[in-house]
Amino acid sequence: MMVGATGSAWANSAHGQGLRAGVGVVGWGMRVTRLIPMVMVLAMAGGVARAEEGKPAAEVEKKAAEKPAAETEKPAAAEPAADPTKAIESLGGSRYRMGLIEFDKATRVVSIPALVNMNKGLVEYLLVHESGKVHESLFSTKVRPMEFNVAMLLLDWKPSATFFDYTEPERGGVPVKGATHRAENSMTIHVRWKDEKGKEQTVRIEEWLHNLDKKAHISEGPFIYTGSRIMPDGSFLAQDTGSIVAMMVDPASIVNNPREGNELDDIWVPDPAVPAKGTAVTIELRPVAAGKAEPKGEEKGESKGEKKPAVKPAQGKPAGKRSAK
Repeated sequence: MMVGATGSAWANSAHGQGLRAGVGVVGWGMRVTRLIPMVMVLAMAGGVARAEEGKPAAEVEKKAAEKPAAETEKPAAAEPAADPTKAIESLGGSRYRMGLIEFDKATRVVSIPALVNMNKGLVEYLLVHESGKVHESLFSTKVRPMEFNVAMLLLDWKPSATFFDYTEPERGGVPVKGATHRAENSMTIHVRWKDEKGKEQTVRIEEWLHNLDKKAHISEGPFIYTGSRIMPDGSFLAQDTGSIVAMMVDPASIVNNPREGNELDDIWVPDPAVPAKGTAVTIELRPVAAGKAEPKGEEKGESKGEKKPAVKPAQGKPAGKRSAK
């Protein structure tokens, strides 16, 4: 309730009114106001995570032990949540920037700057924060998961209510086989970068990934906005783990892969066309048109003659036991 009250007070402040006036669209301003409580929750969750970020566990425990008893009994003061609109600037027309993220309120496209993090080996994530699981992610970014999720909420993306089953808390989020997804939580992922000649190129992410079981590129289709989770202690799970887009299903991730085999960690590998590690790219997440939210290809049963030709990936399938969630 405190967060909601804070959000309401802020919405009526000069900052809140200023954003609504600056945007110049009543519906957009109302959406920002409506989302203030959620934004404040995410901002405070990020503040809690940043407070101990980078500190060794032993150091944190030592400092706690050195404090007088009376002081340790006092509840820790939460880091003040930042005014979320101070980070939003207009780029003209319907385009805005929030930190490093750019987004378009008319098209609902979100653009994230990133780096190629690996171009060989097994992939479990498409995109993680640079402090996340970079040893198994195709791309890494300086963009914090919390900031990305705020942008998605401002653009009225709706987290899927059907991707994970949470009815058995002890099992966590269990991916639902054959779940139907809506256009409001379905997106295509595209990558922009400059080639060796300095010419800008764009590809769908499917062209840069292979499914070893299928011996082909991954099937063309959407990825699903699942939104991660806010935990009982108030922390935002994606912010804690750094997970943004997952190939192997992960309830902590903000976006997940709905393709067949998404519970496996040993079938996704980069295509040889992926540029060198360290190459700057822009990840674009684009909404899927209504009626086109279901995946194509292997998930829906390809018709004869429609299957993509097999292309040999950069490396063979490693030996050993596969794991699944």
